[in-house]
Formats: sequence, structure tokens, C-alpha cells
Amino acid sequence: MVVYAIVIWLVGFVWGVIVFTVPPLWNIPSVAYVSKLPAVSLVLIPVYVVILARVTRTELRGKSDKARGGLKLGFSLAAINILLDILVYVLLFGSLDYFSFLSIWLAYALFLVIPALVGSRLRDV
Repeated sequence: MVVYAIVIWLVGFVWGVIVFTVPPLWNIPSVAYVSKLPAVSLVLIPVYVVILARVTRTELRGKSDKARGGLKLGFSLAAINILLDILVYVLLFGSLDYFSFLSIWLAYALFLVIPALVGSRLRDV
């Protein structure tokens, strides 16, 4: 589970690095209160949906209580990603406004909701 969380976080980090190195992507104007870097968030949000659904199905395979497992997985993935974001973006890079945009909170919500939904759906199958 920790490995999945780190890999998912690295996907976002690497895409952010790519955006920072490509001037046309970096120069896309921010959307006030929604996204500081739309080139990052508009790509990552759908990618996260796919990755989270796939990881949840893989992680819950063989578990008896898939609904509860989905909740636990979602909370774990979200907590680890929030912690990594704080450590890297806020403490290391000094990006104090990182958490002031809706897109980051939408991503965290997906980390909670997608595993919970997939887990509850797997329970019924």
C-alpha cells in the first residue's frame, strides 16, 4: 500500500517536473482558486481516477471485506500523499500557497472516494 502511494505521488511529481521544463505548459495561466498549474491538474485528475481504480482492484483482491478495505486504502493513500506534499512542496520548495487551490483538494478527495466506491462495488460482485 505504501509503495502504491509513493508511486502515485511520483506520477504527479514527474508530470509537474515535465510541465516546469516545457515553457508552453508552464505559461498556461492559472485559474484563480481552482488551479495554480492547469497543465498539471487537468492531466493528473483523470489519470488519478484510472490509477486509483486499478490499484484498488489489485490491492483488494482476495480480501474478504472489500468495502472496509477500500476505505482503509483510500485513507492510507490520501494520508501518505498529503504527507509527501507537505514535505516536498511546502517544506522543501516553500510553496506556501500549495493547499489554497481547489484542484489539490479534488485530488485528495479522489484518493478517498475512488477506493471506497470501488471497494463497495466489488463487495456486491
